[in-house]
Amino acid sequence: MPHFHDPKGPWWPRLSIIAGSIVASLIGACGGGGGVDAGLPPPAPAPAMITTSTPLTLSDFGSGDKPKIQRAGDGTLVVIYGDAADNSRLVYDVQAQVERPARDIYVKTCKPDASAVPVKTCDDLVDWSAATNLSQSSDKSSIATEWQGPSSPGLKAYPGDIDKPTVKTSGPVMVVTWVSKYCPDGDLGTAGIQAPVQRALRYPERDGRVIPFACAWMVHSLNNGGSWSAAVQLSTGLRDAIQDSSSGTFNTDTRRGQVNASWQEDPQGLRLGGGDGPGDGASGADVNGGTDIWYTSATIDLSVPSTPADDFDLAAPVRLTDNWQGQYGLADQSHPVVDGMGASVDPAQIETGVVGASRPNIGMVSNTAIVAYEETKGPEGPNAGKFVRYHAFPFAEPAATAADKAGCVISHPLKNARRVRFLTQSPADAGTGGIQIAVFWKEGIFDKGGPSDIVVRRGMGGLQPGDMAPAVAPACATSDYATAMGLNNAPAENISSRSPQLTMADNGLGDGTETNASENALAHRGVLRGSDLWIGYSYTGDLAKLPLQLENYNFWIRKYTFAGGSGTWDLPRNVTNITDRRINVREPRLFGTPKGSAASCPSGRPDDPTTTDPTACQNTNVIYVAWGTQENLAPDVSGGGANLGIFITASIDAARNFYPPVQYSVAAGRLFDDDESAYESQVVTRPDGGRFYGVWNQADATVQVAPGVAKTVAEYGSGSLTAIVSP
Repeated sequence: MPHFHDPKGPWWPRLSIIAGSIVASLIGACGGGGGVDAGLPPPAPAPAMITTSTPLTLSDFGSGDKPKIQRAGDGTLVVIYGDAADNSRLVYDVQAQVERPARDIYVKTCKPDASAVPVKTCDDLVDWSAATNLSQSSDKSSIATEWQGPSSPGLKAYPGDIDKPTVKTSGPVMVVTWVSKYCPDGDLGTAGIQAPVQRALRYPERDGRVIPFACAWMVHSLNNGGSWSAAVQLSTGLRDAIQDSSSGTFNTDTRRGQVNASWQEDPQGLRLGGGDGPGDGASGADVNGGTDIWYTSATIDLSVPSTPADDFDLAAPVRLTDNWQGQYGLADQSHPVVDGMGASVDPAQIETGVVGASRPNIGMVSNTAIVAYEETKGPEGPNAGKFVRYHAFPFAEPAATAADKAGCVISHPLKNARRVRFLTQSPADAGTGGIQIAVFWKEGIFDKGGPSDIVVRRGMGGLQPGDMAPAVAPACATSDYATAMGLNNAPAENISSRSPQLTMADNGLGDGTETNASENALAHRGVLRGSDLWIGYSYTGDLAKLPLQLENYNFWIRKYTFAGGSGTWDLPRNVTNITDRRINVREPRLFGTPKGSAASCPSGRPDDPTTTDPTACQNTNVIYVAWGTQENLAPDVSGGGANLGIFITASIDAARNFYPPVQYSVAAGRLFDDDESAYESQVVTRPDGGRFYGVWNQADATVQVAPGVAKTVAEYGSGSLTAIVSP
């Protein structure tokens, strides 16, 4: 049994050679510390057990952006990212407030092969395929606007730029979705390409620029990323689309499955937001009335190779929510909506509503679709803030009438809830009466940007609102806001309140989110495996002290175990332990191992005689945490906190202890005199947990691809966990 780092021991220093000088990147002690009486004896310190490869750059140009990685069931690594092949095709980035090259979405693949000569590790660029352009839109345009503002008058073609890709793998099936400014088809219900109906919005805050609405797109692969379908347009750009995601399931025995996808559409265009939260704004969190969640699904049948028409049968998109109910108007006359000819659209032709839905998350368990999102409560005033709403329905049968479209309010109706996420597993994996879904979100009494806690409900033995624990009111699915505000939902379990001070006798689960109104928790992540649920979150003890560098954010984990018909929560424990208050954890990742291979590991045990590949056996005790780091500065100081570097650690005992972390990226950021910085990692692992593969963004402040726009690349690196115990 390996030794672990002492959570009460000295800081763990990593010496990095940066621009010819050695700096101590003092990332704090490895996790294991937690509440007051965590009850664990300090284990003996030991050398790090995690090794990493030398990173390599996967993207080919200078605008690599938002890379995602998937590991297919056959072991193929699939990396999807944005990039710009032509720096002369500029668009305006509303978030960054700068003109930058228009991007497309690219994919590269690599399948590690130990039997190849030489061995194919995917740690060498020659192991990877050439890039395939999935979107093929940056050199096209579907609308001309005054996108450079009145200072450069006249309608100019706006390139078909893309937002970040999202990807979901179900068996051999991969689905990639994104939103794009290229929206050529104005009527998706009519065969052929119909005249565009895309609109745009004038932003007085952005020098009067007129920026096109976006529409949603999808591509799919049926062979582990080996080849891809043509891109399919899912919306028209009549409304502004953003926040797309997908999910799915696949039965490897029958070779049949289903996928679904969701996104939001704002009829009055993407709002910039108030800049009160931790994000960059213009992300789709701040919406106009009438903003709805849209939904589509597809059935998959690969059982008969000679029937390609059945392979991927995509349904027409529909509104999942009921926020537009036939009303028209323009809420903000200072932000006129513009048509493809440059004329202001008559407000009588612009959809509106009382409330808006945003930031949907989507899932699938067997044939049941799950969608959760946040929704405004009504006009500003006593009902300010948001609900979290929840739907669970047969995947091909979304509600058809407005009366049936109201999602269940699962949050505290009198508080502000947002950023909902959930984890699911099959009934077989959950066990009788076990955890089929865990739904968790930020909740508090303050408006956007204010202190909040992470709260949780679990679907025990089912996925419907009636299966939730703690329970929600039976009549929780209502669009009558007076009724919704009066719902008698039991408070969700508060897992982040007073994290450093908790004891087993005072576990904080029943705390109101205002019990400690100074602390804040965000960036919640999770893993669900059988009877075990881990939820992590970034936590600071005093939000007001952050910009003074008297507090910082660290990543904490709390575990729930269901056994014998009941469950218990452990105390939270600080995994990252960064004691240098100049540094925050940013964009943490918490992930476990994927399902094993029934063919290579039929019994699930690597030591079984029937096992032909022990690495294909799932070890559910292996849990990884990766995180980025960021300068702890107020937004108005030097442009806010700059990104620094990325770190990773792992546990082989179900997150009871973690190995000493290692620096995953070579880039370390300006705090350590490095012009390169790394951020927003995505990491996957092999079923046994012994190998991991990750991608991240890397920026070089010394190279520009356009005025004021730093060069960015999609970086890849792998690693190994050298001591693995049997599942």
